[in-house]
Amino acid sequence: MWLPWIMAGLFGAATPLDGAPADLRPGTITVERDSGAAARDTDPVFADAVQAASVQANFIPLPAPSHSRYIALIAVTRKSEGVVTSGTKGTAPAAGIANWGVGVGMRLPTRKDQLRGLVLTELKVTILLRSEKRAVWSGSAVTAQVEGTRAGTPDAVAGKLAGALFAQFPARLDAALSVP
Repeated sequence: MWLPWIMAGLFGAATPLDGAPADLRPGTITVERDSGAAARDTDPVFADAVQAASVQANFIPLPAPSHSRYIALIAVTRKSEGVVTSGTKGTAPAAGIANWGVGVGMRLPTRKDQLRGLVLTELKVTILLRSEKRAVWSGSAVTAQVEGTRAGTPDAVAGKLAGALFAQFPARLDAALSVP
């Protein structure tokens, strides 16, 4: 009695996603760098993030080189877009008592503004059907983060962009997805 429901559930996981093209079904995927993209030190971080995010879209990532059903080509563009001020907290006022009496030391609170670079990062992912080398899905996400902050590290930016892209999968994206 339960067998038809279990079988429908198992086969339902392998059917095309709602609104997806008929040839875009979950399967194995390999993440590779786009041959036209300039090599960057952060590309392995972005490849790992795309591989991790693809699992949430029901793909099974395989290490490169492999014979996966799909190839996810990634292109990462990072460029400096000027500087911004980044405030840091100064020291708080202090008072103390010494052995010989009361001593008061005053430290005035300060606000030190530092200039830091604003980096615009774009991640573009194109999923190709390996057998035909034909694109079946493409999307890009962009964010602007301050250098030298936790949110501006390559790991954080890669995870944020890849997660946002695959959260939209399989919907077609007409423009770059803006990620805060």
